[in-house]
Amino acid sequence: MKINKKGIALISVILFIILGVFIGQSYAKKYLKDMITEKIPPHYKLKYTDLDINILLGNVSLNNALVKIKNKEQVSAQNAKYHTFIKIESLQLNDINYRDLLFNKTLTIKTIKLKSPQFHYYPYQFIASKKEVKDNLEKGLKLFNVNKIAITNGSLAIMQKSTDSIKMALSSCNLTVSGTSLDLKSKEKIPFVFDNYEFEAQKVVLDNNKFEKVTIDTVSIVSDKLKLANLQIIPKYSKKELSKHLKKERDYIKLKIPQFSLEKFKFDIYQPRLSFTAASGEIRNPDLEIYRDKLIDDDLRIKPLYSKMLRNLSFNLKVNELKIKNGYISYAELVDPDKVAGKLFFDRIHATLYEISNLKKAKKTEIKIKSRLMGAAPLTLNWTFDVNNTADVFAVNGSVSNLEAQLMNPFFQPNLNALAEGTLEQMYFSFDATNVSSKGEMKMKYEDFNFKILRKDSKKVNKLLTAIGNIFIKKDSKKDPKDFRYGTIEAERDATKSFFNYLWINVKSGVVSTLTGNGKKE
Repeated sequence: MKINKKGIALISVILFIILGVFIGQSYAKKYLKDMITEKIPPHYKLKYTDLDINILLGNVSLNNALVKIKNKEQVSAQNAKYHTFIKIESLQLNDINYRDLLFNKTLTIKTIKLKSPQFHYYPYQFIASKKEVKDNLEKGLKLFNVNKIAITNGSLAIMQKSTDSIKMALSSCNLTVSGTSLDLKSKEKIPFVFDNYEFEAQKVVLDNNKFEKVTIDTVSIVSDKLKLANLQIIPKYSKKELSKHLKKERDYIKLKIPQFSLEKFKFDIYQPRLSFTAASGEIRNPDLEIYRDKLIDDDLRIKPLYSKMLRNLSFNLKVNELKIKNGYISYAELVDPDKVAGKLFFDRIHATLYEISNLKKAKKTEIKIKSRLMGAAPLTLNWTFDVNNTADVFAVNGSVSNLEAQLMNPFFQPNLNALAEGTLEQMYFSFDATNVSSKGEMKMKYEDFNFKILRKDSKKVNKLLTAIGNIFIKKDSKKDPKDFRYGTIEAERDATKSFFNYLWINVKSGVVSTLTGNGKKE
């Protein structure tokens, strides 16, 4: 039988290709294994169970890998400890571009997939190298391009020095980054760029102080929209236990935000300062509880106003508009160990904050708040400041209406040892302030308003002090034109106190002036 020469040639070529692929795969696999074992830095240790290569498709996969990293200068030390552990179920590199690798000194990969990577970092074990890092890439690759990086079901844990104590953690992390390019010859601080990303994680924990920790059920960033679900600040101690751990006064803080979102959220890591911007944001149903034990010594450190705090952030910030919907805030003070803490609360809080920014050309920040005081009296507060004004100039105006004075007694009785009676029909106040002093005015319409001073350590009324005190208080405003009495506001700021203390002493100044003065508009 005559054999077709063309058929023989075709079969020979096919066999040659198959043999070449087989030899090529064996060589490539051996080369990669040798590179992993011999050419990785000595302070890295890598173990894996399986390495697969498909040179035709340009695919590489590494299974059940464990990477351990120690300090460069402790490689030979017997007691050297690893500071980073990375465990990966599988690592896949798909569609490696050989042409770019051979002719352009560029490693281009279509996709990199990491399945279930677990990162554990012990920062207290890390020691920065004092030796200069030499550039070993002068004759090697120039660029490293990846069309898509996908991490699925990842986790991260950053540990504190205390055994098994977590400083930061997240789980069920999914991250997709597209259009990544790393310039291996660049001298820039951040030598890579990317086009877009999507991120999602669950059970986020931030534990960076000894009094509270922050938890978030879910975090997601998709299509420039940031969403947080169930953000909480959780105290580590009860109110009573916290006081035992304090040498200086510190607030007990408990916060829960079921929903928080930012639209058109972006961050820029390439400028000299990290930058965060958003077109708008929303906080739904926040619940904030603040408690202060006044029996503990005051913290006499200077407290900056919010404009200065915003101005001094270590990063750039700009949020055009932020809305708060249906919030609740309670504030309680303990001034007597034998009495319950006096409590104020505000519910149905609806607020809009405009131009939250610390940029040099930032517009004035404006805050508009509507709420109910003690669950009953409508309250408004408007507040503006210029973040770039170093005198921290700001202006405040507000109003309270239909307040039955006895609603304030849960706060007045334990804190002021007094009870109030009467009705505050309307109160308007406004003042301008710097970080030193303030001036303004107030007007009030009220009826049958008086105070009852209580005896010390008793709920009984001290009739003598009550009578003397009410001599100076005008009982109502009915005899004045349009039923309003007028007063002035004047206050000096105690820089060791917060903005809200400053706000309170301004309102208190106006109330005292209105109740005890001549009641005429100046």
